[in-house]
Amino acid sequence: MEHSPFSVLHHRYEVCVYEDKAIPLIIRGQNRRYLLPLKIMDVFGSFRVSFSPIYYYASLLPESDDAVELTPVALDSLVSFLRKMRVDYLSSCAPTFLSRRYAVVLDSWFREHKANVQVVYAHVLPTEDMTFEEIWKNRFEKHARNQVRKAEKEGVNVIKINTEKGIDEWIEDIYQCNLSALKRQGRVGAYPDSYRNVLQSELISTKKHLGGYFNIYGAVYRGRLAAYMITREYKGLLHINKAMSRTKFLRKCPNDALINALVKEACERGFRWIDYGFDRVKRGGKIRSLYPTLQKFKFKFGFEEVPVPIYRLGLSPKGKFLRALYSCRETLVVNSARIPSSIRAFLLKVYVPRQRRFFRFLHV
Repeated sequence: MEHSPFSVLHHRYEVCVYEDKAIPLIIRGQNRRYLLPLKIMDVFGSFRVSFSPIYYYASLLPESDDAVELTPVALDSLVSFLRKMRVDYLSSCAPTFLSRRYAVVLDSWFREHKANVQVVYAHVLPTEDMTFEEIWKNRFEKHARNQVRKAEKEGVNVIKINTEKGIDEWIEDIYQCNLSALKRQGRVGAYPDSYRNVLQSELISTKKHLGGYFNIYGAVYRGRLAAYMITREYKGLLHINKAMSRTKFLRKCPNDALINALVKEACERGFRWIDYGFDRVKRGGKIRSLYPTLQKFKFKFGFEEVPVPIYRLGLSPKGKFLRALYSCRETLVVNSARIPSSIRAFLLKVYVPRQRRFFRFLHV
């Protein structure tokens, strides 16, 4: 299935390595095969739900381009199987930046089956058949170019930490970047980033499993790590999985230096896209982003919005109720941007562990 033009790293094996109880579901029909990374779990002892563990990447995967047209048949078989398993609810997506035709077929099927649709906006930078110089001149804003020049003038250089030994050598600085960033964001105590030994273990374990698909890029200033970004790459997609930085070095523009280096590498190695996460709201819309500073940072480097539909399909009366619950939860999250930041910070501090466990089930 890795030869499919629509496959990403999550389809290959990452989901089943890092997601507890995830299964690679294979669907066969009419001499075609389809792969769906799926997680089936019980919620509150009353509901059985199924979803693709990766929010907007790992949807149903046709083995070839000519199998796309038979995708509705595969989805019908999937629903029949899930109902036999007494599953109440299915959530999946249509990653439109992989293929428009593929996404349209998925979208048509889910809408015909009355699924609730939520659109998130992937933040991506197209790099296929582009030189770095073209992106530098035509997509980077003037302010972005100046910040990159400032980082270089200040002596910031970018390194690639791509070995387990390198992780061991830089783990203390990586940990300090985490602590500083989390404090700045009001998220002190986040797991696993606030726990040095756990963080080190997870980074090394991930490197062992993913090898060259997983890398850490660090912005170094006077021998110290000022910021870092973690990337996962596969078949033309370079995904920025995490970014952390130390507050006292932000004036040296280390994050700008990192993005510049990643764009340059993506162009040189022939990547089609750089993906830097998503937002639940459209830029410039009526509701502002929960992360306006990060959104502004991305767009000054030429990142653009690509709408990605998320589908929630009730497979039983209980599933339809749960679908409505998920939709309400998303509405609350999106509209929480209207609440003053001081109040949101207070609510975050009183967010008890039981509530955390409750809403973790509602992330799909």
